[in-house]
Amino acid sequence: MTDKRNAFDLLRLLLAACVLIGHAILIGGYELQDPLALFSKGQTNLPEFGVMGFFALSGYLITASFERCKSLVTFASHRLLRILPAFWVCLLVTGFILAPLIYVLEGNPVSNFQFTGPGSATGYVVKNSLLKIRQWGIKDVLDHARYQASLDGSLWSLYPEMQCYCLTLVAGISGLFNKNKVLYMLFAATIFVFFAINFNFSKNFGPTFLILSPAFKLYVSYLAGTLIYMFPKWLIFDRKGTVFLVVFTLMLVRFGGYNMISPVLVAMTLVNVFGLFKFTLRYDVSYGVYIYSFPVQQLLFQLFGNHLSVLFFILFSFSVAIPMGFLSYIFVERPFINFKNKANLKLQ
Repeated sequence: MTDKRNAFDLLRLLLAACVLIGHAILIGGYELQDPLALFSKGQTNLPEFGVMGFFALSGYLITASFERCKSLVTFASHRLLRILPAFWVCLLVTGFILAPLIYVLEGNPVSNFQFTGPGSATGYVVKNSLLKIRQWGIKDVLDHARYQASLDGSLWSLYPEMQCYCLTLVAGISGLFNKNKVLYMLFAATIFVFFAINFNFSKNFGPTFLILSPAFKLYVSYLAGTLIYMFPKWLIFDRKGTVFLVVFTLMLVRFGGYNMISPVLVAMTLVNVFGLFKFTLRYDVSYGVYIYSFPVQQLLFQLFGNHLSVLFFILFSFSVAIPMGFLSYIFVERPFINFKNKANLKLQ
């Protein structure tokens, strides 16, 4: 499992890169079509694929993590420590460093920046601190941005991610990962049917809170990942089977039919492909790159506007987001990872 996790660390970084590239086109205001949207004839795009991939991989790895944990408290604390500290620091850095820089670059005096009060940086941090994004920006900061809807649009997916962790906790407590696997498979199959009906036939069929959620596709991707872990004999292929799966997926993406089963295809293709090889990635900067790249790109737009080609805008985005991801990993994420590992040893 360790070797595969190393390969999956690389996969997470590649998925973060997909999100960054797609967002660069949006935030930079480039009149270009997303490369994956162009290839798939509008069926999907790079940010959607990247986030779906994150959820599919989480479903696979978090289910494995639950199986390894000695207690429910250990599992819950591990998940909270992995997500929340870096998220909180990101809110602080974005609200009190990046946002004021953007504001000043727009030609405003820093004394007019809203550090407190309605729509302020303080409100941005406090209102969003429990993962659900309730304040998307800070007053007047994005007035001259090409994309004004959000200061850090990537953060919205962390709340449904935590909801998926809760699902894993409930399913595990209920014995659905071992004694009642068939029940879990039937539950997942029902959700897949709801997905197929709603996303492919423009119907509103199924639980309203689920089918109308903007994260519905992500929930289904997570479920697909959990099933791959639970039924490896059926869903983990050898090299020939994986090659066939990749070719089949690319054909559906290119010629149509991908959306019908996209969460399952994404989960199976990514887990099978990156489960085939070993790759050691010493620093897992993917989470930091994911949560910082959006506000970094908002800042870069204020610096350069539309004067850079899209390629250079993307390269500049990587050149800033990767070091920030590295700093996040070294000074925030890794200390908490080490802390939970030490706590684990004491409990054993």
